[in-house]
Amino acid sequence: MIKRLALLLVLFAALAAASAARSQQPAGKGTASSPAKNGARVKDSVEFKPSPELRKALDDLAASVQALAVRIASDPQIRSDAMRVASGLVTTTQRVVSEESVALQGALKTAADRIAAAQSQHTPSKRP
Repeated sequence: MIKRLALLLVLFAALAAASAARSQQPAGKGTASSPAKNGARVKDSVEFKPSPELRKALDDLAASVQALAVRIASDPQIRSDAMRVASGLVTTTQRVVSEESVALQGALKTAADRIAAAQSQHTPSKRP
């Protein structure tokens, strides 16, 4: 029973990873433009081009996860187990966030301060 739940959790995580990887694929070759054509514009992001093997593995993983989702939807026992795992995951996440909220707020404040400092250094001062 525990192995089944662990496998289910791993498969859901894999589905999320596969979905994220698919969303990172470039839209098409016609949309990319070189910086030389656009003057001084430079892309500030990284393009992700998965290898054919990775793409096939992600497609196989997505098909497996989809088959598992159909199985979960059709089997009441697996569906109830999946709901228990999901609710436990939500409860654990809520507990961790509430316990670590002070640390999270401190980290967010530090990040905001660093961003503000970096922006003030790059902004030229206006003289009257």
